[in-house]
Amino acid sequence: MLMALKNIILKHWRGDYSLGFAYWIVGVGLTVAVSIIVALTNQFVSSFAVSSSLFGSILVVLCSLIVPLTVWQLVGIWRSAKYHTSEGGRLIWANVVKIMVVLAAIRAVLDFTEIGIPQFQEGVDLMSNGDAVGTFELRVLNAGKELELIGFIPFGTTASVREVVGRYPAVEVIHLNSKGGRVSEAVQLYEFIQKQQLDTYVASECSSACTLAFMGGKNRYLSKRGILGFHSASLPSSSIDNPAQLNDEFKRIYRQHGVSEQFIRQAVGVDGASMWYPGQLELIASRVVDDVVSSDRFAASNAIPQLHNTWQPEHLQQAPDNALVNYWQTVVDNLNFLNFTNPQQCVQYLYPHWFENSLSLVTVLPTNLYSAHQRAIEQVIEQTDLQPDYRVKMGSTQVLVQNMMDSIARDYPRYPEVLGTPEQYKTEEKLLCSASVVLYESALRQGTVERQAALLRYLAHSE
Repeated sequence: MLMALKNIILKHWRGDYSLGFAYWIVGVGLTVAVSIIVALTNQFVSSFAVSSSLFGSILVVLCSLIVPLTVWQLVGIWRSAKYHTSEGGRLIWANVVKIMVVLAAIRAVLDFTEIGIPQFQEGVDLMSNGDAVGTFELRVLNAGKELELIGFIPFGTTASVREVVGRYPAVEVIHLNSKGGRVSEAVQLYEFIQKQQLDTYVASECSSACTLAFMGGKNRYLSKRGILGFHSASLPSSSIDNPAQLNDEFKRIYRQHGVSEQFIRQAVGVDGASMWYPGQLELIASRVVDDVVSSDRFAASNAIPQLHNTWQPEHLQQAPDNALVNYWQTVVDNLNFLNFTNPQQCVQYLYPHWFENSLSLVTVLPTNLYSAHQRAIEQVIEQTDLQPDYRVKMGSTQVLVQNMMDSIARDYPRYPEVLGTPEQYKTEEKLLCSASVVLYESALRQGTVERQAALLRYLAHSE
């Protein structure tokens, strides 16, 4: 048996087979057979809780075998084409096959560079260090009706979720609060969620591969404080981003649920080292999310929301009056403190686009001011039902604005000019910040909450 196999290998390598046999049987046929073996191996890995070290060993073995196999195939086919005419074959077919061999060799080099090397490195790393993606935690909530996943999605995540759901068959909703993990594992989790007909819910953040699992939900819910993050796929142990096969999984699943092509292109077009957080209205319009709900719709999560990514410009237009006024009061408190301690930081807070880095409020504000500001942001987010067709109603607001500016001009003659052309006063931080404080304080001193909110919406709309 071994001798016969050795003879076949040597005979093809020397080009002793006919061109038809070498091209169609050894070339095309063997490539199809290898593809089937890889698919079956992938199915085996997906069906059983394979350890990370075993998965790494499988990757290393496959990558190590495919490279010499490809070289052997192409060299043998080339030599068969070379000898084809001497055996009475037509020159045109020999030349066509040689062209196909060159194209196949170029494709093989590209695939090996973009996919083979990263996967080989990934396999070696898994064999040596195990799965370095990170860990996860599972919590059963709401008397066994909800399950929360917090952390990452390494190998074995789906098996653990399956085990917990088996012990708590009343689970209807799975919370996904994860920054991502293994694409193959996320696909398994997606399929399990679909099979169980579970709803998916994100209380804080579901990014990268986590979004695949999220798409498996019978109904897909996003908390008003939650965010979904998208970027192109990458292998954790590799510096090479955007493996085509991994991104194909994202595209396949997104398309299966009717996500718009424009959204898909944007999602997989973001560099693997970056992250795109689309707004809630865009997520609904693109059919990624079915509904945005208050955080009390489901059991409380242990995950911490990323409010700075949840916040949208629309919140300053559509928030209820009381929540909006309360938010701007905390902004004025922050401005007054910064203007007293460091006017340049006050200007950086007001005009972040003038600076290379935005101001980190948590590092420059006292705890009480920062906490009050965060609570105000949470209140605005929770109480605002964002509407895609919202239009600002000016009404008599412009008259209120004019009266307010006239009052400011009487008390502070320079301030209207400063507020009208702030770029000219970049170096006069104290003056610029003081004028802004007076502007917002004047809006907050109006007789009713309705007037205060109307002026604040106008000022935010005009910026």
